[in-house]
Amino acid sequence: MEENNQIIGKWLEEFDVDVYGIGSMLYYDIDLVQIDNTIKTKLPFAISFGLVLSKSVINTITDGPTLLYLNHYRQLNYRLDIIGYLLARKIEKKGYNALPFAASQLVDWKNQKAHISHKKVGVISGIGWIGRNNLLIHPVYGAQVRYNTILTDMPLIAFDFGRDDISFFSCGDCHACKDVCPACAIDDDPFKFDHIACYNMLTTFKNKRNLGHHICGLCIKACPGKR
Repeated sequence: MEENNQIIGKWLEEFDVDVYGIGSMLYYDIDLVQIDNTIKTKLPFAISFGLVLSKSVINTITDGPTLLYLNHYRQLNYRLDIIGYLLARKIEKKGYNALPFAASQLVDWKNQKAHISHKKVGVISGIGWIGRNNLLIHPVYGAQVRYNTILTDMPLIAFDFGRDDISFFSCGDCHACKDVCPACAIDDDPFKFDHIACYNMLTTFKNKRNLGHHICGLCIKACPGKR
């Protein structure tokens, strides 16, 4: 299995991925959405991978999302989708099964859910923790990373979830995201994030700025990690 981990790492480095981790779906304790939940046992390993947002693009955000940020956001999602397809294809050529997901595709608009939570997969894969802004926080890149996921039955060594401090909330006394949130959706307690207030603000930005997408970017800009 260690050899398989090395193979996955080599492929992801060839795709110029910035961060990645491998997790066990045993720790994915929520249901998949609009997909047979037994896939979690049929494809028990999750590969989480991400691309870092451009600092220069992020810095164009002042009082809300810009068209430049929208284009960059879409470019990263497209590239993550391509990487997911290519990585799954390589795994299948090795004789295993691999299911790539979309980097950004809601399938349950009412509850704002995708087939799978890339954030949750990132946590169980040892990439980081969920911050006050309800985003996956990487210790180096903060919230400034876009992610995608592949599930596979290729035998892999998964992150020992729950036994490493990186799995736990580590924002400390930082409240930068809360201070800049125009929706006041962010609380000191990360479990009290106001999803509805956030979504309503994204809708306002979408309509007023003619974006066509529900994006903001302010709390992402406020959380650069150690970049």
